[in-house]
Amino acid sequence: MCPSVLHNPSTVDPFFFLQGGLYFLQLFDHYVCSGNNLLLLSVCQSIAIGWIYGADRLYDNIEDMIGYRPWPLMKICWLYVTPTVCLGTFIFSVVKYKPLKFNKTYIYPTWAYALGWFLGLFCVLLVPLWILFKLTQMEGTLLELLL
Repeated sequence: MCPSVLHNPSTVDPFFFLQGGLYFLQLFDHYVCSGNNLLLLSVCQSIAIGWIYGADRLYDNIEDMIGYRPWPLMKICWLYVTPTVCLGTFIFSVVKYKPLKFNKTYIYPTWAYALGWFLGLFCVLLVPLWILFKLTQMEGTLLELLL
């Protein structure tokens, strides 16, 4: 980074370059940037694409883009295989969860684990909260909107 950027406190988060920054960075990386959050978002995304947007509609969109219809197995993957694999992997990762250790020796305090889970859930829960917010802003009932 340029020194001029480091002098502006509004551009760089001080948690990452202070004395305990490495601990916070690993905590943030473990709970927010990878693992369970990405798996849960991939489950939501695959369900949204296959079932809400519709596999037939996506199939037609891809045909418009590439000029021919993809192999029919793709539709089965969008509807069943991908959501099942993503959900199974997510459940497996939650069942096999091991608490984070810094440098394989330092065990974080309980409040740090709670902070990590809170940061991770906060990032993931923004998606369904935004959906609920948008649904409350629409006119008509949910059944009318779906039909």
